[in-house]
Amino acid sequence: MESAFDHTKYSTVVFIDSMVALEGKPLETLPWSELDGQGPILVLVVPQVNTEIDKRKRDGRLGKRARAFNRLISPAAETAAPHRIVDSSPAVDLAIARHKRIDWDQYDDLDPEGGDDRVVAQVLNARDVPDERKLLLTYDTNPIAIASRHALKSWRMPDHWLLEPEPSPSDKEVVRLKARVRELEQSQPSIDVSLQFGLAQPQTIYRIEPLPNDARKAIASHVIRHNPSQEDDSPFNFHRDYSYGDRYRNYRTKIIPAYAASVHRLLEVHYGQVPFSFCLKNVGTLQAESLVLTLSGRGGTLHNRFTHYPIFGPAAPRPKSRILGGIGFHANSIRPSIIGRHEMQFAVGPNRSPVIELHCADFRHGRSWEFEGIAAIDPYSEGPFAIDIQVTASNMRGIQTRTFEFGFTAEIAKVGDLVDLLKPGYRVAIPMAERLSAEIKAKNWDWIEIVSVDGEEEEPDDGDDEPDDEDDD
Repeated sequence: MESAFDHTKYSTVVFIDSMVALEGKPLETLPWSELDGQGPILVLVVPQVNTEIDKRKRDGRLGKRARAFNRLISPAAETAAPHRIVDSSPAVDLAIARHKRIDWDQYDDLDPEGGDDRVVAQVLNARDVPDERKLLLTYDTNPIAIASRHALKSWRMPDHWLLEPEPSPSDKEVVRLKARVRELEQSQPSIDVSLQFGLAQPQTIYRIEPLPNDARKAIASHVIRHNPSQEDDSPFNFHRDYSYGDRYRNYRTKIIPAYAASVHRLLEVHYGQVPFSFCLKNVGTLQAESLVLTLSGRGGTLHNRFTHYPIFGPAAPRPKSRILGGIGFHANSIRPSIIGRHEMQFAVGPNRSPVIELHCADFRHGRSWEFEGIAAIDPYSEGPFAIDIQVTASNMRGIQTRTFEFGFTAEIAKVGDLVDLLKPGYRVAIPMAERLSAEIKAKNWDWIEIVSVDGEEEEPDDGDDEPDDEDDD
């Protein structure tokens, strides 16, 4: 049979497997000089390789490469002669190899049904090229091992000859989802929330035992002795408060006993208060319309002021002055404040309850809102204490949630372990002692909420009642 080409014209004759065509860079762009710097080079394709590539023409990942290879080798197939694919040095020609009928009986270690085995067998039986000139180019280890057993030279394709790996289906899904997230972010506001607690974790809080009955009586007598009646029953007192006697009697018989019975609960609140700083930011490019923000305390309550109970006994009531008795204000004379569209408005205000809710009609992009709060941890709850944040708006999809936790340890203690009610003074400072002392010295009374024994906010009798700086003791 007449030779299809003159192999002596080529300095290198190389047979490729399907991996080179499908996973490598296009043949016409490969750095062939790394194989042979002089050339020319002849690249041969055996029928088994053509068959494997044809099967991939409709493959979702490799179809485009298989069709490109078929177009590249088509001129060589039509002419049955080498086709020049690279003109520069070294020049590269591409051709289809012919092989003799294979006698599989002489290859007892090769499987006629195996793709790699068929490729090697066809190279071994290829016409037009002497065996000593045949070189198998592949990336896989198996063809190299088969070739070496049959004295066929091989050259492993370098990694940089391969195309960049395509993303896996899971990687493609991640890319798709990220693109979808970017699309959604551009069509809705992007809200960022942050919260920091003002004390180190874990914080120690206390489960405090109630005072025994004899101690309650002693404490009640001590408080009454230091808070005598202030009634002025002089005949020359023309502005006498005739209700004072009943009020002071109620103070002695009800308020003081209630204080002695519940002082351990009041102390648990003082030792369980933790400051926090919250910040809400619109970091996107769109405003948040009809924004709703909710802060929920799990295992405690939320407030914007320090809750100050009468730890060392409630003060006795003071006689009311009647000088201003005739002066009053009509409810209609106080106009409600007008809330702007861009301002945050409390729908559920901070009031020693687990939930705070705010609304804003138009929370503009680039805007931020900060809130300084105080959490009161319930020492009987299962830790950690947590503040759950929920943000939504009419132009947001779903609800954005975030949780911030604060770790604590609860210890059982007696009242006398922590304070001396008779001195009075603290034996163990409350966690917020320094802050409370500083605010009192600065006369920042808006930061402190004075609460009575029954939990109601107290109204000073004459406007001068302020908490004592007890934490300095």
